[in-house]
Amino acid sequence: MVKLPKRISGVLDTLIKDLRSRESISGVGLFGSWSRGDAVISSDVDLLIVDRREFEYEYVERLELDDVLIDLDYVPEKWIAKEVPPEIDQKLYEMQILYDRNWILANTREWMRKTYWKHERVDIRTENYLIEADTYLSRAASARHRGDLQSAILYTWVGLDPILKILIEASMLPVSNSHFVEAVSEAARRLGMSDIFDDYLEMAGFSSLTVDEVEGRLEALEGLWREAVAFIGGHSATLETLHIKIRNALKYYGKPGFLKGMLLRSRALLDSEMPAEAAHYISRASIEFLENYMWLRTAVEGTRFDYTMLIKALRGGKDVVPKVYEYSVKVLGLEEHPSEEKIDDSIAKAREIALNLRRRRKTLIRENVKPPA
Repeated sequence: MVKLPKRISGVLDTLIKDLRSRESISGVGLFGSWSRGDAVISSDVDLLIVDRREFEYEYVERLELDDVLIDLDYVPEKWIAKEVPPEIDQKLYEMQILYDRNWILANTREWMRKTYWKHERVDIRTENYLIEADTYLSRAASARHRGDLQSAILYTWVGLDPILKILIEASMLPVSNSHFVEAVSEAARRLGMSDIFDDYLEMAGFSSLTVDEVEGRLEALEGLWREAVAFIGGHSATLETLHIKIRNALKYYGKPGFLKGMLLRSRALLDSEMPAEAAHYISRASIEFLENYMWLRTAVEGTRFDYTMLIKALRGGKDVVPKVYEYSVKVLGLEEHPSEEKIDDSIAKAREIALNLRRRRKTLIRENVKPPA
């Protein structure tokens, strides 16, 4: 078990006492970098919260207690007690239990540690990655067809993220938001597929990034967050009419602790001279933020949001370009007028990579993943 710094363990002791007093909470577990032992001083604390209330989704709340940033990741107890969805496999596998009212969490963690690297379970997780990749690459093709070239190039490389998780899984490495590029690089090297990693960096625009360029993206992120949060705060009544998953997401992103955590973690990556990793970390969080923001904005405007046209929707049809759009383009490193030829080549290459790994997935798992005896 990883020993936590005193400043964190003291905060968690108080927090766990509060969570234990809540009738609906049946379990709490520490997962993520602090549980794995690869955390740095800027790492958030991730807690899995098992809740007995009736809901059908996972959602996260951000807390900041005595300068410690904590994410409370709520899941319904029935996910733990019955059929575990694959998206929480890693959290259960690497978790340290901090509170377990009825032993359900301990029993499920024990089952997960026995089954996590079994080929059947890896197959389930990686099949989900293929489905996710198909969704994003379909958005990219649709955006290209409808003339939103910036969204097309964005969703092309985003669609490769879940595909590359197959390499990470086949190499038996953890999937981490802030170590994604590093893990893909190592996995591709081990599997003799470094050409795929190089193609990905090129498509995402990460291959030649400098620290100064990513610092510019961070400055734009601060501007984007201020503009978007001001809009969210000014339309709280409309926010309450949206789906609860969108409400929860925007309340999470709208907290100052979200921006603080993003800046701290990103600058720590830059201090380690990892600009591509920092750019990926910034981009993925920003895309999810912007997608939820657009649900609110279109509700306020009385229009309909289409994920396919994310960047075009951010700009809107106004003569004056919205600041949120200007900041978003900088944060995501998007060209103002990308060439159609470049986009067509990128989409074709991404589909080729996806098809290649779809065909080789089961073989990669069978040859490289070593289940427990």
